[in-house]
Formats: sequence, C-alpha cells, structure tokens
Amino acid sequence: MSPTPLPPPRLALTRLSSKAGRAVALAALLFAVTGLSIQLWRLLSLTASYDQGIFTQVLWNTLRGHPFESTLSSQLSTNVIHAGQPPALGYQRLGQHFTPLLLLWAPLVGTLGSGALGVIQVLLVTAAGLTLHRLARHWLPAGPAALISISFFAANAVIGPAWGNFTDLCQLPLLVFLLLLGLETRRTAVIAVAALLIPLVREDTGVVLMGVSLWLLVRQRQRWPLALLLLLWGGASVLLAMNVWMPQFSDDNARRFMVENFGHYIEGQEEASSLEVLRSALGQPPVLLRELVNPPDQTLRYLIGLTLPLMLVPLVSIDAWLLISLPMLGLLLARGSNNPLSINIRYTYLVVPGLYAGAALWWQRHLGLFQSRRLRRVWMGCMALSLIFTLTSNPNRSISWLVPDSVSPWVHVGLQESWQRARQSRLLLQVIPPGVPVAASTHLVPPLARREVLVRFPQSITYLDRGGREQPVDWVAVDLERLRRYAPAFEEDRDVLQLCRERLQAMGTDFGIQALRDGVVILERGAADVEGSRDGLEQLLRASDQG
Repeated sequence: MSPTPLPPPRLALTRLSSKAGRAVALAALLFAVTGLSIQLWRLLSLTASYDQGIFTQVLWNTLRGHPFESTLSSQLSTNVIHAGQPPALGYQRLGQHFTPLLLLWAPLVGTLGSGALGVIQVLLVTAAGLTLHRLARHWLPAGPAALISISFFAANAVIGPAWGNFTDLCQLPLLVFLLLLGLETRRTAVIAVAALLIPLVREDTGVVLMGVSLWLLVRQRQRWPLALLLLLWGGASVLLAMNVWMPQFSDDNARRFMVENFGHYIEGQEEASSLEVLRSALGQPPVLLRELVNPPDQTLRYLIGLTLPLMLVPLVSIDAWLLISLPMLGLLLARGSNNPLSINIRYTYLVVPGLYAGAALWWQRHLGLFQSRRLRRVWMGCMALSLIFTLTSNPNRSISWLVPDSVSPWVHVGLQESWQRARQSRLLLQVIPPGVPVAASTHLVPPLARREVLVRFPQSITYLDRGGREQPVDWVAVDLERLRRYAPAFEEDRDVLQLCRERLQAMGTDFGIQALRDGVVILERGAADVEGSRDGLEQLLRASDQG
C-alpha cells in the first residue's frame, strides 16, 4: 500500500491558519458570552455598585442638556470630602476625570439604562482581543499569534475589570491595538484616529501614547518624526487636561486626587498640580527608587499576575517594557484608596496593550522556541492557572454566588437567595417615583441613577440645588441586610452599617417608612409610616447591631 501523500505546504499552512483562527474566535465568543452573562447577573442581582451609577447618571444627564453632570460624582469632590458640603446639583465630573470620549455611549445609556454600560464594556474588550490577533498575525505565524490572543482572553488583568463596574478605561485597549496596527500597516487614517482618541479616554491616557512613541523612537528610528509627533500630542494632552481644562470645572484634581495618589512626594501641601508633583518627585530620587518597588511582594505579585497567561514573556521583552514604561511608572509610583496594583481593577488596562504587543514582538524574534511541544504545553498551563486564579479571586464580587466572599468568617450568599433578594429589592424600588431626589445605599444606586439628584446614603440626605441652597432628598432607600451579611468580614461594610443605624435613628419620623422587606427599607420625607413598619425597622436595627 502506498503511503498517504502529504498535503502541499501552502494547503497545510492554510489549514493551520484556519484552525488557529477558529480557536481565537471561540475564545472571543466564550469571553463575550461569559462577560455579558456576568454583567447581566450583576445588573439583576444588584451587585453593580457606585461607579456604575456615576456613569449612568453622567450620560443620562448629558442627554438631557446637562453634560457630564452628576451628584454622585459631586459626593467624591473636595467640597464634600474636605469642606463637608452637601453634593451639588450641576457639578460636572470633568473636574475629576477628563473623559470626553464617553459622549459616544450616551444614546445607548439613554435607551437601555445602566445595563448598556456592561454590554459596551465587554464588547469593547472583546473587540480589543480580536484586533490584537489581527496585529499579531502581521508579526507571527498562525500558531503563536493565536496563543497570544487566547492568552488575552484568559488573563486575570483583562477579565477582572471587564466583570466589574463600567470603567472609561475599557475603551483604551482597542484604541492602542488599532494604533499599533495602523503603524504596522502604515495606514495614516487609522493612526490619526486612534492617536487622536486615546488622550480623550481619560486625562492620563496620553502617557500610553507617549509609551508608544518611545517604542517607535527606539525600534523604528527612521520614523522619528511620527514618533515625536505622537510624543508631543500625548504629553501635551496630559498637561493641558490636568492643568488647564479640568481646573475650569473644579479643583478636585489638585486638591484631592494629586494629593491622595502622590501626596508622599509633596508632604505638607494641601493641593498641587501635576507639574508640581512631577517637579517635586524628580527632586527626590531616593524616594522615587523606593516607591518603584515598594511594597516589593505586592509589586512582584502584580507583575507575575499581569504576565502569567503569556508565560511571563513580557518580563524579558524589551518591546513590552518600552511600550508600558510610562503608564507602569505611574502605577508603581502612585498610592491611593483604590490600590493601583490590584489585578482586578481598571488600571490594568493602561498596561495590558503594551504587554501583549510586546510579547508578540518577542516571539517574532524567538520563533524557534515555539516548535517545542513541551513549551507550548507550559504556555497553555499558564493560561489555565490564570483562569483558576481569576475565578478563585471572585473579581469585584461578580461571582459571589459561586465563590464565597470570605472564608473566615464565612460569608457566602447562594445563587437562589441572591436572586430572590434582588428581585424583592427591585420590586420595593418601584415605590419611588421617577425623577424625585433620592438617597440610596451603594448597591441600590445603579437602578436609581437615571435622575438628576441621587446621593449616597448614609453619607448624605441633602444636596445643593442649582441656586446653592441646601435641600433634603424626598426618598431614601437602604439595604441593611446586605451590609449586615458582609459586616463580620469587611471593616468598610461594618463602618457603613454603623453609620446607617445612626443616620436612620437621627432621621426619626421625618421620613415615613413606605416599604420594608428582607432588610431593605424605603422611606419618604414627610409621609406617615406604613402600619407596623416602625417596629419592624427598630427590630432590624437591633438585629444588625447584634450581628
């Protein structure tokens, strides 16, 4: 019997490319379906929280002729945090974060509400992974290009933020990959559009563009005019946004965010511009060097977590370090209440594009290693580990129905109970009329966010109207049972629960109880209590205190 003839080389390559492409498409589909399902669950189970409410309110107000206004954002302003003022109607979020590109999504939020934000986020990140695959195919054969892309969809640093509250940074990976693709294919229009839009994502995303320009200067020196143009645009956009445009709306960047994130370089100052922080930091080289690695264990875990699905390749890739140098420098040197070195929150999107593009470029120079079947198995094992670590970390409490929020003490709310409680809570929220001023606890904020006045309870029950006069809210909605469940394990929930008890007791009978069930209470200013509800609230407060 004659041996079966081998297929022609070109046909074999075509089959391999087709198989690899299907694998990437399958990974993208699984990522999108899982992400959309998680976001739907977060919406229906009332797991989404404050930031989701902020973006919903910002875009809802924008459609109604009040661009970027948000009383929820005002609650995070220096006037409220430091001066003790009530949140203000008319406050524009652009003073905290300069995010003009968000305007693109306002029509969807106006139509679908906060649910649109989760869809936008997951689909943008999915599109970023597919664009990465197209970019990698310009540098690599089908096999390694596919694994690069599948690694993206398996990365904790990609999945974690995608499963959380909406973030403006979810727009960034797609734009960066499009810019790199435009540079690779020399398509001027793609380069121009991506480079123009990247700094409009947020006030600090111009540093990502500067990182790309640095890579271009080192790796493609003949294109130095373009590199310098990108460098100037990226740097100018950051300086203008932080020092010219944002101060037109509020002084929050100088008085709050710069001090909170970089106050260790400007000790004793109550406010500082980005230029003042930069000048002060550069004048303290020992402090800069210390902060680059401090705390060393957390920094190491962060770098390993970022690069694990890529088999740690970016750690030895010069291209990766060039691309991420400036945004990574900002993350390593910053502090703040939102830990910038957390693998599950939005800041990873500042460095993820450079890490994956840099890894693809490393493989371009080491293609011979990919022939090792053992090495490919190790790579796939790293992807599997990344997925395991992602699931067991329960990113942003998005799969609390599956993974306990705490083991000691035990905190776990199962799927059925979570669904039933959320369903009852949503029914109770229907008591509140549309458009009226409301104060709500954190997880009740997103479903109530399509209104002009919404503040966070228990921190506030008043607001400043457009004339600067203090006004009380008309309704209050608070979920005491959720706080009671989490209080034994989490100090923040314990503190908020105590504040809720104090606030409710201080309110007395000024607010009448209109609904009370399963630990959720709805109150209306100036109304009478529903019969028997006051005793029920007192029992609930005593139970939460004992718990």
